[in-house]
This record gives sequence, structure tokens and C-alpha cells, in this order.
Amino acid sequence: MASIAEAPRVRQISSTVNYIARKPEPLYNYYLVDPPAGVAASNEDREPRDVIVASVRDRTVPPALDVHGFELVAFNPSVDDIYDTAQQEAVFNPQVADFVRRHLNAREVRVFFPFLRGEEAQRRMPGSLTAPAPTAHVDYTHETGHYWFDHILGADADRYRGSRFAIINLWRPITGPLRDHPLAMCDAQSLGPDDLMVSKVVSRADEHGRPVADGKIYEAAVYALAYNPGHRWYYVPDMMPDEALLLKNYDSQLDGVARFSPHCAFKDPSTPADVLPRASIEVRCLVVW
Repeated sequence: MASIAEAPRVRQISSTVNYIARKPEPLYNYYLVDPPAGVAASNEDREPRDVIVASVRDRTVPPALDVHGFELVAFNPSVDDIYDTAQQEAVFNPQVADFVRRHLNAREVRVFFPFLRGEEAQRRMPGSLTAPAPTAHVDYTHETGHYWFDHILGADADRYRGSRFAIINLWRPITGPLRDHPLAMCDAQSLGPDDLMVSKVVSRADEHGRPVADGKIYEAAVYALAYNPGHRWYYVPDMMPDEALLLKNYDSQLDGVARFSPHCAFKDPSTPADVLPRASIEVRCLVVW
């Protein structure tokens, strides 16, 4: 029998996270777009590092969005076919917006840029980007946050200008338990001041913001994560479709809150060979307080 003073066992696994090597020149990636003649599709060099990834479920105090940069929530949307664009826009997105608005006590939430990942997503959208994201990153940067505020709000931007806002991903499995390439999240409190490196992205997206081969070319910027031995990594074992992760990708508040949450897919070495293949959806939410 364990003694009363004994601490509870915290599940953790040893795995590998793909960092990006530090470079003096600006980083870039071309996705779904041919680079200029003589230019490589990417100048990023992966730097795999062995890390310990601890279970969110075993924490005495659950991670909080404004402290750690991520948060596990109960969320069980009612949608018949999540892969159907019409149902995403008419059913799923409004449910996400309503949930995030209530959960974060926000004034306004706009849902945009759905990313579907997995074999079924590839079958429905041949040639699109549907594989799990293999390198640690943040989807927005300090410089791009205000651009997306104006871009997403459009004519309503002036009404909310000056308010605190954030860009938050809601990420959830479509099938479960999710054991194939779960999501790893880096505790924002463990980030160093020089760990986030700007990387330019040139890609394509359709009118719904989905990354597809015949979409319109656009340029954006993300943060690539450089290795720091002080990073603390977490995941949610056996995540189910009635659960979701909120991930902080940008916050206009400069002090006192987590602003960026690096994340990536990783391989759990204990995953059995006959596991269900990864199927997940993430949407981005512009949240205004």
C-alpha cells in the first residue's frame, strides 16, 4: 500500500520532438507552391531531440490557457459529417464560436481556417495538406497578429480596436481514443526569449482557408521552435472526440499571460501497430474581450 505522503505517479513517455536548427539567415517554407528556380522548397533543418512528454491528465492542477498556453476542455459538438464543408460552416463553426465565447467570457469569436488531418481528409481533399504537423511551431507571430485581427474582422475591426484579442486553436480528434501521433504542447512558461524564430510560409488555400493544391497563393509567417533543454512538454493520452485542446497562438496582451504555445505531432513509442490512424480537426478562433 502506498503511504499517504507518497506523490501520485505521473505518466510520462520518452519520445522525440522535431525542433528547427537555429540559422543566421531568414527561414522559409514553400507548401503546395513551386519555389523559384534554383531555390529549395525549404531552408529549415530539423533538429530531432529526445524529450520527456508528461500526461496532462496526471497534473494536480490542470494546465490553463493564460498560464501554460494550452488547456484541455470538454467539448462534444453535434455534426453528422465533419468533413463536409457546408456542415463545418453551418453547424460545427457556430458551435465552436459559442463554446469558446462562453468558456473564455469573450465579447466576440470568429472561427476560421479549418485544418482536417488524416486518411479520410486526404481522400476527401486529394493533394491537400492533411498529414500531422511534424515540427514544433506556433501558427502566428508577434508581427502578424494585428494583420489577422483586421483580416478576420473586416468592417467590424474598428468597433473592437484597442481591445485585447487572441488567436486560439481548438483542436480535437474525430475518432478515438487518439493514439496515433498525438499532439505535444510546450509549456509557455518554459520558453526562452530567443526560442521562437520567424519562418516565412508560401502556400495555397481555398476560399475556406483549407490548404489545397489548387488554392490561391498566399504568404504568411509562423514561429519555428529552437531547442532549449528547459522546455517542458505535455500531451493528452487517449484523447476522445468529446474533448478538445485550446492552444494559444497569439495574444495581444504583452505581459502577465502566455502568448504563444508551440506544438507538434509526435510518436508515442508505446502505440500498438493496429491503432486507429490519426483523424483530427483544428480551427482557429479570433477571440476579442
